[in-house]
Order: sequence, then structure tokens, then C-alpha cells
Amino acid sequence: MAYSQDCPEPTEEKYINVLGFSFTDEYVECPVIIEAEYLKVGYLKKYNKPRKFKKKFYFQCLPIGGKLKPAPITNEMSGDIFVIDKEMAHMVVGLEKGDKIKVTGTKFIHTYFGKELSTFFNVQHVEKVE
Repeated sequence: MAYSQDCPEPTEEKYINVLGFSFTDEYVECPVIIEAEYLKVGYLKKYNKPRKFKKKFYFQCLPIGGKLKPAPITNEMSGDIFVIDKEMAHMVVGLEKGDKIKVTGTKFIHTYFGKELSTFFNVQHVEKVE
């Protein structure tokens, strides 16, 4: 994988540090590797997908051993949202709920008129951990 010349090779980071709101500006430009627990395919019901990710494949993950959380407005129980190019969706399709995976990618913060709405993990590689 080729990264921006200003980015070091991806390093492993804690899931909560990458996807937690308290670290909003970090991990946006350069890829990192996180360990996650696969939850399911799909996006949140009744939510519009960001234009930038309209043609991506959506799936949800949790921190390993983490719990579902209610989505704002609908209270639908969900995990964190991950997106991957549809051409690479084969890395995700065979996974089962609870599978442990290592995911390489960058954080994306969806904003609306400067207000932070949601956080996504834009995936570049998925590897199942045995």
C-alpha cells in the first residue's frame, strides 16, 4: 500500500484512541492499524450516507469485547461505522459476528456546517486475526 510521503508506515493504535471523539483531529491524514470485533454489514437505518462514501461498502465493528450503543435520533443499537471500497468488500463479506480483525485505514469525520455529526473508519485493508 502506498501512503502520502508525509505519513509513516501505519502503526497499531488503540481502537478507542482512534474512533473516540476526544481524539477528533488525530488519525485523519495517515493510516493506522486497529484491532476490532466484527459486528455486521450495513449502515444505520434512516440515516443518509455522506456523499464522499455513497459508493462504499459499509460494515460495523466494536472494540474487542465492546457493547452496542444507541445511535443519535433513532436509538438504533449499532457499532462504529467502517467503510471500504466495494472492490475490496470481499475482505469483509465472509466475516461472522464476533470475528477479531486488524483493520488499516484512516478516520473520517462527517461534519455539517462545521458541526461534527459522526465518525467513520475509512478502511484500506482488513485481516482476520485467529
